[in-house]
Amino acid sequence: MTNAGARAVLMCLFVSALWFPEPATAQPAPQPQNEPLHTKFFRDQPWYDPLRAEPHEGKVQLLIPAWAKEFPQSMEPGTRFSWQITLGREIPILGVSPQLSDGELDPKQWGLGLWTPVHFHVIEDFKDPSAPIVDTDYRFGAMVKFQYGISETLRLGIRYVPWAHESTHLGDEYTIFAVNNTPGFERINVSYEYQEYGFSMEGSNLFSEGDDWKVRHGGIIPWGPDGYYSDHLLESNEPTLTPSRKNYEPSFGVEYLMAEWRDRQTYVSFDLRDKLIYNYHQTPENPERRQWSLSLQIGRAAVEGDRSALKEYFIQFYRGVNPYGQLRSQEDWWSIGLGWTFGL
Repeated sequence: MTNAGARAVLMCLFVSALWFPEPATAQPAPQPQNEPLHTKFFRDQPWYDPLRAEPHEGKVQLLIPAWAKEFPQSMEPGTRFSWQITLGREIPILGVSPQLSDGELDPKQWGLGLWTPVHFHVIEDFKDPSAPIVDTDYRFGAMVKFQYGISETLRLGIRYVPWAHESTHLGDEYTIFAVNNTPGFERINVSYEYQEYGFSMEGSNLFSEGDDWKVRHGGIIPWGPDGYYSDHLLESNEPTLTPSRKNYEPSFGVEYLMAEWRDRQTYVSFDLRDKLIYNYHQTPENPERRQWSLSLQIGRAAVEGDRSALKEYFIQFYRGVNPYGQLRSQEDWWSIGLGWTFGL
């Protein structure tokens, strides 16, 4: 963990350990008292939950049935039947707040907490022979979240990831097919550390009693000068690749949940990112480029406190830079399918 991440953890522990209410003493008149801080270990709080349309976030989710544009080294041309698997969670470690109750914060209340996001993402192609796993991506790191209750219907949220790591891996069968059938195929190590920030305005009762909404802005910035991938192939230590340069990727998002109807809320979630199209052999005539990439979900979500295992079902559409591993050199990739999110 970086010094920034360690400082965040130590600050939370320091505040929670040293704060004690002042002992009661006789006073000529009642004086206002500061509220004591409440320390909450391993208790999740909805202080900055990811938007449902955010790609590659920590959740338990399946996208099946689904269809996608062919991949760069696909054996069979054309649209393919595929499925996408996401397994993960933002694991709560420690939270500090003057508000005793869990959940969204009341007006003038604040909360600060530490989470550990751990998740991985898989896409499988059912059209090519043997239905190969195309790619698997892993992510883990440290995350600090803050929320402040502005009013009964409005809250400010901040999320900061001081350090996280992503490691990506092409599937073995996909790689073997590519090596045997694509002259000049290169296996590239897309693996990097990064920091991430986010700001969120969240509220309720915008158009009707019981609805919810969120508006977001964030960004990802890799640590170090080498960007998103190594400057050499996995089979060699000789630098033959040009490092990525335009590494900052901003994002914008909105989400709206209608009031409860038949025990669920209908929602629309939208995420837009200015993503880098990886170019492993840049030249002045062929420089790096970017593409706005969008993810859209429309579905039904279980209300807070619902104990059913199926939390959401939805239709998802994505278009833009392929979000998987070294395939992020592919622009104008798309996928569409039915999705299912599960939880406790």
